[in-house]
Amino acid sequence: MTAPPPSTSPTPSAAAAPDARAQRTAAEAVPQAEAAVPRVPMMNGLVNGAIIVAALYFGRDLLMPLALAILLGFVLDPLVSWLKRHGLPRALAVFVVLATTLALLAASAFFMVGQLRQVGTNLPVYERNIVQKLRGFSQTLRQPGLLDQYSRVFSKVEREIDRAEKAATPSTASAPVVPPQRVEVVGEAKTPWDRLANGLDRFATPMAVAGIVLVFVFLILLDKGDLRDRALRLLGGNLHRTTDALADAARRVSRYLGMQLAVNAIYGVPMAIGLLLIGVPGALVWGLLAAVLRFVPYVGPMVAAAFPLTLAFAVDPGWSIVLWTLGLILTLELISNNVIEPWLYGASTGLSTLSLIMAAMFWTAIWG
Repeated sequence: MTAPPPSTSPTPSAAAAPDARAQRTAAEAVPQAEAAVPRVPMMNGLVNGAIIVAALYFGRDLLMPLALAILLGFVLDPLVSWLKRHGLPRALAVFVVLATTLALLAASAFFMVGQLRQVGTNLPVYERNIVQKLRGFSQTLRQPGLLDQYSRVFSKVEREIDRAEKAATPSTASAPVVPPQRVEVVGEAKTPWDRLANGLDRFATPMAVAGIVLVFVFLILLDKGDLRDRALRLLGGNLHRTTDALADAARRVSRYLGMQLAVNAIYGVPMAIGLLLIGVPGALVWGLLAAVLRFVPYVGPMVAAAFPLTLAFAVDPGWSIVLWTLGLILTLELISNNVIEPWLYGASTGLSTLSLIMAAMFWTAIWG
C-alpha cells in the first residue's frame, strides 16, 4: 500500500502570519495618512486669531472706550450689587454709584488744580535754585581733569594735521561769499475766538471719549444680566459650563482690579506721607498721581516718579531733598514690586505673573 499524500492545508501559525503583517502595514499607514491630511482646524484657528487681532487694532478707537467701560463695570458692579441687596432698585443703585464716582473724580481734580496753583506761585524761587545748581554743574565741568588733558592732546594733533594739509595744498583764490539773507515768516494774529476754538479742539476728543465710556458703563451696569444671557446664547455649547466659565472669569477680573487698586493705594499713601515729611510741595498731589499712574504698566511708575524728583531738584538749593525723595521712591518700588504685588496677586487672583506680563505686552502692542 502506498502512503497517503501529505496534507497541504496551512497550519494555524502560517495562516496568522499574513494577518499580522497586514495589521502592521495598516497601523503604519494610519500616521502617514494623518500626516498627509492638512491640519484644517489649526489653520482655521490661526486665521481666526489673525482676524481678531486685526479687528482689535483697526477698531481701537471704538473698542478702547468699550474695554475701559467693561473694566470699570467690573470695578463698580460689587458696589451696585451691594446697594441692590440693601433694597435699592438696580437703576437707582447704578445712578448713585456713578454719581458718587464722578463727584470723587471732580473733587480730586479740583484738589490737584489747587495744589498745582499753589506750587506755581513759588516758581520764581524754584527758578533761582535751578539756576544756581546749573551754574554749579557748569563750574564742575569746567574744572581741569583727565578728560580735558585728552581733549587738549587731540586738539593739538588735529591742528598739526590741518597745518600739514594746508601746506601741501596750493592756495587758490576763492570766490566771494555772499551772506545768506534772513527771512522771517510772520503768521497771522490769532483772535480770542481762534484761541478758544483751539482750546476746545484739544479737549473735545478726551471729553467725547469720557462721555462714551460713561454711557457704556451705565448700560453695562444696568443690563448686566441681559448682557450675560446674550453672551451665553452667542457662545452656545454647554450652557452650564459656559456660565461657570464666565462667572469665574468675571470673579477673577474683579478680584484682580480690586487688588490693583489696593496695591496702588498702598503705594500712593506712603508716597504722599513721605514727600510731606521730606518737604516736597504738593505731596498729596504727587501721592495721588502716583497711585493713578500705576494703572499704566511700565511707563506709569516712571512718569509718577519724575514729577516729585523734578520738584525736589527745584525746591532745595542743596541736594538733601533730592536724595531723600529718590531713596523714598526706590524703597517703595522695591517693596511694592517684590513683596506686596506677588503676595496680593498670587494669593487673591490666582493669576500667574507670566500671564499678567504677556497680557500687558499684548495690549500695549495692540492699543499702546
